[in-house]
Amino acid sequence: MKPLLCLDLEGTLLSNAVSQIPRPGLYLFLEHSAELCDLMIYTSVSEERASAVQKLLVAEHTAPMWFSDLEVIRPAGTLKPKSACGREDAFLLDDQEGVIVPGEEEWWIQIPEYRPPYADDDRALKDALEDIKIRTRLLEPSFRVDLRDL
Repeated sequence: MKPLLCLDLEGTLLSNAVSQIPRPGLYLFLEHSAELCDLMIYTSVSEERASAVQKLLVAEHTAPMWFSDLEVIRPAGTLKPKSACGREDAFLLDDQEGVIVPGEEEWWIQIPEYRPPYADDDRALKDALEDIKIRTRLLEPSFRVDLRDL
């Protein structure tokens, strides 16, 4: 079974839910991530806005067709508890440290916020993918270690 990767939208995959500028390399990042993990969107953006973003990214061919069908969950408050995603083998890709529940830092994959000026050579998703590859490899039975030791 593949681990679960929860994806933040604003500042992580794209600029924000208003301007909706996709981060460079988004399409390939999503395809490669889907090979390694089950995917879910974990965002504070409203359900309606998140759905519109998903559809727009697919329509503009900056995300695979299946991206518009990904489940979206929203935190009840300002924090994103791991328990909300329903799986122990989950990771969260997010640009905001402030959403991480104290004591749950090991599930967080940090990515720099995507903000102006929006650089075409931004490599953050490529770098995050390398982190995801390492973490999924470490979950394999022969490689299990405590992620806090890294």
